[in-house]
Amino acid sequence: MGTYRSALRVGVLGVNFKTAELSLRERIAKGAQSLAGEKSHFFSHPTVLLSTCNRTEIYFSAPDLGAAHIDLLAQLRRHISFAFEPYLYSYFGIDCFAHLSKVTAGLDSAIQFETEIQHQVKTSYVRASQILPLPAELHYLFQKSLHVAKWLRNCEGKQEAPSLFGTLWQLAEKILGNLKSKRILLVGYSEIHRGFASFLKSKGICPTFCTRSSLTLHTAHVRGREELERWREYDLVSCASASNEYLIQDAGRPGQLLFDLSVPRNIDPAVAGGGVHLYNIDQLAAESEGFPQDSFASLEEMLWDKVIHLAQNYLNKTENNRMDRMNLSG
Repeated sequence: MGTYRSALRVGVLGVNFKTAELSLRERIAKGAQSLAGEKSHFFSHPTVLLSTCNRTEIYFSAPDLGAAHIDLLAQLRRHISFAFEPYLYSYFGIDCFAHLSKVTAGLDSAIQFETEIQHQVKTSYVRASQILPLPAELHYLFQKSLHVAKWLRNCEGKQEAPSLFGTLWQLAEKILGNLKSKRILLVGYSEIHRGFASFLKSKGICPTFCTRSSLTLHTAHVRGREELERWREYDLVSCASASNEYLIQDAGRPGQLLFDLSVPRNIDPAVAGGGVHLYNIDQLAAESEGFPQDSFASLEEMLWDKVIHLAQNYLNKTENNRMDRMNLSG
């Protein structure tokens, strides 16, 4: 397997719900924003930043992965003031490929086998490729990890676990009862909320969006950020917005249900209490049903077989291209 590692010059440095509690993930996620979007141009190696409610991961490629890894840690130290290194993990080569494939398939999610992560991975990759000239190794890594995830989900005999939306729905019904008679506010026009709005529409419910953008949606009513002043009028409020400041603070209304799906968080934890039900992403994961362990182990084994096969294909292609170049030069 060492040959695969040398052929795939890719690596990842990350933190997730397994290695750090939510407050630490928030601080690391803020530091990693130094590599987000156009700011990635100022780093010496091409990167793809995957930042979700459960993880912050930086994928990179370089001829010398060890040196690039050191450079990446140095970059993060410029923006993170505490000793964050013990909470990080790193993978290189085929191990990086297998890790991203597991992430994309939902096998490494807090809500196991959840479906939303696949779109988040694709969006992160597409955004990075529009900003940076990514090397072939990173293109291969993301394209094939998306392929592996899709293939795994289509395998016969796969037993689905609840999606994030299903978990939110079940918990909301448990606390609020019939949701068709409730007022629902979604703060932030994020990918998760767009999916949640479609899920709610399938249940015959039209929520209200609160967003800075000027939008016209068929799945929800749309309001501007001034709607945040009326958040106490809603029975269910879900926040999933990119903000480094709390969007909701102070006391709520007894009986309200609040979901905070963001990292960094959008809702001040002090809002909980006094009859207000507040769930952050880690607490929601604890409410979800686990994936059967025997099925999980079988899927992971299938994933590794597929990854090794694709890594071998990449190695063969790389070697053939090298031989072609030698023949041309000779």
